[in-house]
Amino acid sequence: MHKLFFVFAAFALLGCSAQSGQPTATPLPSVALASPTPTFMPSVAVPSPTPSAVATASPSPSPSKPSNLTELKFTFTLDDGVRVNEGSVPFAFKLPDGRVRLYYCGLGGILSSVSTDGLNFQAEAGVRVQGPSGWAACDPSVIDLGGGKVRMYYKIAQGQGGPGQAVHKVASAISSDGGLTFQDEGVRIDSQANGDNGWASVPDALKLSDGRVRIYYVSGDPQARGGIGSAVSEDGLAFTKEDGARLPSFVDPAIIQLSSGMYVLFAVLLPNHPDDPNFPDFNPGIYLFGSVDGMTFSKPLQVLAGGSKGVFDPSVLEVDNKTLRIYFGGNVGSSATQPQVVVQSITGKIS
Repeated sequence: MHKLFFVFAAFALLGCSAQSGQPTATPLPSVALASPTPTFMPSVAVPSPTPSAVATASPSPSPSKPSNLTELKFTFTLDDGVRVNEGSVPFAFKLPDGRVRLYYCGLGGILSSVSTDGLNFQAEAGVRVQGPSGWAACDPSVIDLGGGKVRMYYKIAQGQGGPGQAVHKVASAISSDGGLTFQDEGVRIDSQANGDNGWASVPDALKLSDGRVRIYYVSGDPQARGGIGSAVSEDGLAFTKEDGARLPSFVDPAIIQLSSGMYVLFAVLLPNHPDDPNFPDFNPGIYLFGSVDGMTFSKPLQVLAGGSKGVFDPSVLEVDNKTLRIYFGGNVGSSATQPQVVVQSITGKIS
């Protein structure tokens, strides 16, 4: 995320504790996502939905879209309680035995907790990744390499503040024990050498059907217009920056490809988002986008309002073929200036 991360990160993250509680019936607006056109249409402004509204995206039909991408309707429920206390910026990873490991930023680097139901988490001892000396590690994203190996992509930061003040890059580390112990592999996206102007932040990695890896990240490149760019790799190590913006103005990407083939991306509009004539009246919060190719996206649909204290850094997990769970950073403190950062979640049912 952008500058807000440094506000929240300035407060001590002193460890994690298990939380309990099943999701209660706290419904959020249903949103209907039609199969998007293969061209992002930033010139069309869509009003933010009210809490009682049903937001519907109706992009122009595309004759080239796959026939199995039909309209999807999501109904989201805010899950009761918190998943992790005193930690934030989550990434959810489903283990081979069905458990969910949640990686997140905490005291000392990137920590983890594990759960059998995806709602009640128990902290795991130790630090997963600390990052190189002189750099702060945060914003994890993990892909499965098979055979018990996983690779984590994560942000390393030097300095305080936003773009132009601090330097953010994307590094990686590899694990051979399923994601508990990691060995550093170095920098994957060097923002000071590739046109990102010192800012490549909040990576979310997706393994493509052809075996390549694409990283979506918040870019300082003017082409991204304060939002999300991408880079792609044949081997998961050497990345080539892709031209243009995947989503201008929006940050904190979290993407998944459904069994239907549709890509679903969640991203955040911050209270201090760059002025953008395409989104003049959009309220802060988490938004949903669809794509047929993972490169161009539909018009945005808000699924969770940010409120005065903010929500940030979503991570999406496919619970089953009808259920998505979005973990996100939330503030349960008294105000935006006196935050208590935690990991919360919403659960979406697809119909």
